[in-house]
Amino acid sequence: MKFTKLTSSVLAGATLLSILAPTATFAATSTTGSNDAASNDNGGTKLPQTDKTVAGISFGDNSDNGNTGYLRLQMVPHTLDFGNHKILDDSKLDFTADGKNTSLPTNNLKASYEGGKTNQTAVLNTNDSDLSKVEGTAWATVVDKQVTRKDSQSNTANPNNTTDPTSDFYEGTTSKAGSWTLSVKSVDALTAMDNSDPSKPTAETITGAKLSFNNTQYGQTQKVAELTKDKQDATYTADLAKVTPAPTVAKVSSITNNFSTPLAAGGADIKVAEAKDGEGQGANVFGWTPENITLTMPSGAQVTNAIYKANLTWTLSSTVA
Repeated sequence: MKFTKLTSSVLAGATLLSILAPTATFAATSTTGSNDAASNDNGGTKLPQTDKTVAGISFGDNSDNGNTGYLRLQMVPHTLDFGNHKILDDSKLDFTADGKNTSLPTNNLKASYEGGKTNQTAVLNTNDSDLSKVEGTAWATVVDKQVTRKDSQSNTANPNNTTDPTSDFYEGTTSKAGSWTLSVKSVDALTAMDNSDPSKPTAETITGAKLSFNNTQYGQTQKVAELTKDKQDATYTADLAKVTPAPTVAKVSSITNNFSTPLAAGGADIKVAEAKDGEGQGANVFGWTPENITLTMPSGAQVTNAIYKANLTWTLSSTVA
């Protein structure tokens, strides 16, 4: 190929232009400029900018019922899930809270009464060796921190306490654990719910169903905050260390091993446990494996394609008037 004079001139010109052209920096937005209120190079939020992601996973029932105090009912089994089944066989009427029809496994359709594959009966997860007997159970917890209640003894004539008029509190209130009962009762009968809104009951009810709790397990721990994960228990260990002389820890002595309640409106309170004077300091956990919680349907009951629900109320009461 021959280079003509014109070609040489063009190449020379192109070379000259490339030499004289300014070098590109490719800068976009100055960080300093984005932080300068006057120039506001970014036209908005300064750089660098951030946002956050939360990665979460949970185990068991972590709900808070809102109860507070030196003595409180901290947890109960909020859902007992007896599963979803094909039919009601009049010869196999027992269902357990792990979603199974006792002695008739072919009748088990889904693990949850709401139709899901996961049973909703929550169980306790813990690595506290003092609670090993209640690990894996549907549980109720009574927290007793009464030993940390301080009495200034600064009154001269407390009209509400004739035994000790110097006390800050009513007659019978002390800084000792115990003197309480835990009970449970039925609120209503098994009732079919509206399929378009399962929170709404229909007029259809089943009379004669029974709910049974068998082989009650018990655990007591002083690691209250570790169990409850509740800020109101955060100072319990420190508060307990200040109590002199150190109180003697005693387990709850009266626990009902097996109990049952008819599922009917206006049920009677059934005692689950009673802590005598001086018993139950710390967290008291009462538990039942899902297999030991049984719903017994009445013989001859007629069911439809519906979700049936009944409600229980658990009550913590003081035995001091």
